[in-house]
Amino acid sequence: MSLRSTLIASIVMVAVVTLLFGAAISYWSALSKVREEMDAAIAVGSRIAANAVDDAEESLDPSRRLHLLVADFDGDRHLRATWLDSAGRTIAKSTPATSGKSVPEWFQDIIRQPERTVRVKLPTVFDGLGSFVLQTDSRNEIGEVWDQLFNTLAILGLLCSLVLGCVYWLLGRALRPLDRLAESFNQIFKSEDTPRIPETGPAELVKVYRGFNEMAERLSKMEVKNRRLTEQIATVQEEERADLARDLHDEIGPFLFSVDVDAASIARCVDEGKHADIPSRVLTIRESIGHMQRHVKELLGRLRSAALIDVGLVDAIDNLMSFWRNRYPAVSFEVSVPDCSFGEEIDQTIFRIIQESLNNAMRHGNPDKVEVEVVDSPGGISITVRDDGRGLVDANDTPGFGIAGMRERVAGFNGSLEVRQRSDKNGVVVSAWLPLAASLEKESNELDKKRERPVLHEQA
Repeated sequence: MSLRSTLIASIVMVAVVTLLFGAAISYWSALSKVREEMDAAIAVGSRIAANAVDDAEESLDPSRRLHLLVADFDGDRHLRATWLDSAGRTIAKSTPATSGKSVPEWFQDIIRQPERTVRVKLPTVFDGLGSFVLQTDSRNEIGEVWDQLFNTLAILGLLCSLVLGCVYWLLGRALRPLDRLAESFNQIFKSEDTPRIPETGPAELVKVYRGFNEMAERLSKMEVKNRRLTEQIATVQEEERADLARDLHDEIGPFLFSVDVDAASIARCVDEGKHADIPSRVLTIRESIGHMQRHVKELLGRLRSAALIDVGLVDAIDNLMSFWRNRYPAVSFEVSVPDCSFGEEIDQTIFRIIQESLNNAMRHGNPDKVEVEVVDSPGGISITVRDDGRGLVDANDTPGFGIAGMRERVAGFNGSLEVRQRSDKNGVVVSAWLPLAASLEKESNELDKKRERPVLHEQA
């Protein structure tokens, strides 16, 4: 059911209830009015008849006086006069006024009052002539009430119809912009260009338009950012593939060739009977295979670094340092990490920040020294990675996917991340702050009570 239909139905319901309530009040008012009119009419008629018969004592013809008295009530709207003889038979009867307006029978039935009868006391001069009776007749009064009620209900019905018509027209005009808004929402999913709506019209709708335009602008920026991140992901994947291919070609390939040559030389030694040279060739093959095994293990460590967190944060960082120390023995690594867990999600985030920072430092900075520090304070966790490499090439460069990923991880904990040039020397400083929830602080405090919290210090 549409909003317009709902509002119209609500207004119609209110109007119907109002009309019914008004009809009930009018009904009770009509009953009271008819009753009061009949009471007043019978009281006035009784006084008039009594005064008339009192004057009849001076009349020489009382019978004629009664005929004239009955005739005086002809055309009366509310009373009917009757002259009855002593046996109760009608001698003369007045004719009440008739209404030219048609009143429904059902309305007469619900409004009509019981007839009231008053017998006027006649003087002694009228003895033997019978009795004079007055009766109420409410038909004319009911006709007046019907006219008033009909006019009132007609005016109310016309007013309600005009109100409904105005509301219907105004709602149609006011809700028409919502169709344009719905069409704009559909265009967001069907078109690459995010639509905008002119911020004109009623103040209430202008706020909606402004919110829609802000949402569309933010959506457009997010689409651009997602597109850029997708491109960066593809670039990082290609770089990783190129690194793996280069490592396999430069490290594994020569040793495979060496194994092949040594194996072929063993075959020649067997054919030529030079059995004394075979052990040295076998030893060379084993050395080549050992070197390949170590290098393959390093490659697996790079590909499966996320699994290292399963052994704990300190051991995971220790394994990460061992990987880079074996690969770059000339670089000095200093690490300070509290021996405790901050929760699986926060441990993963700390590990990823350190891992990505080391990757960037070793791949782009060519440092001589790298410092890693994790500090647990009452308010949160501070992670700092410093290197003395060549630093940031251009501060205006768009950050890569790795830094963007770190920012997203830190933002998930309402933390902050800063990547800046070192002020004391060449190099880069990556600083992150992760506020701790109360539950994590409690868990850390419980672990502190169970063990001393030694700090891991390593130096290559």
